[in-house]
Amino acid sequence: QLALRHATEGRKGLEIGGPTPLAANLYGLLASCDNLATFEDHFHGRPELIDGADFAPQGEAIGKTLVGDASNLTNHVPVGSYEFLFASHVLEHTRDPLGALLSWDAVLAPGGTLFLVLPWKADTFDHLRAPNTLDQLAQKHVRRRTDPNALMSDFEQSVRSIDVTRDWGFPPGSGANELRERTLASEKGMQMLHWHVFDFHLLKELYECLNYDVVVLDLLRPFHQVIVGTKRMSS
Repeated sequence: QLALRHATEGRKGLEIGGPTPLAANLYGLLASCDNLATFEDHFHGRPELIDGADFAPQGEAIGKTLVGDASNLTNHVPVGSYEFLFASHVLEHTRDPLGALLSWDAVLAPGGTLFLVLPWKADTFDHLRAPNTLDQLAQKHVRRRTDPNALMSDFEQSVRSIDVTRDWGFPPGSGANELRERTLASEKGMQMLHWHVFDFHLLKELYECLNYDVVVLDLLRPFHQVIVGTKRMSS
């Protein structure tokens, strides 16, 4: 907690996909915090989404709302403009997580902090799926430049291996067909799918590849994997 407080207090922050209850203590520590999201989400406390509106997760404005694609953050946010970036249960919803992370890293200044929370598969509908590897994510990131279908390459496998009976978003008796239909029906449906599965080994590898020092690596039960890292200063 001391390490996280030191990495947070008085900094200019950006949350992706907020607001989230897990960030309740962070909002008061940060000097300011903007929030970037793509669609309205009543379940998570995002009843409306207006670009440029106040971001006020606890009643008082602490930053601005940004409407945009978190997978291509540099299209919406200047490079190096934040000192703290937080995303809870977002990265698994991106089709190219390595590409997303590279864009998140780009908007963080040297010495900035990247704080991610991802689902721990054992207690979620991902419990039957194998975690992805760094090599798989890297290959997909590279292939997407020349192969427009690369990001959909494992779609069917993902849909068939997700245990829909553990997903609160589906009524009893639902299965792969219902998940496939919801996903393909709209861009929001595409963003709701867990495209990838992460474990602590993969998360640590990703931070090391991005040149971060990991300061927190922890499991908050029932299903929150937490990793916090500090971006190394340029040599």
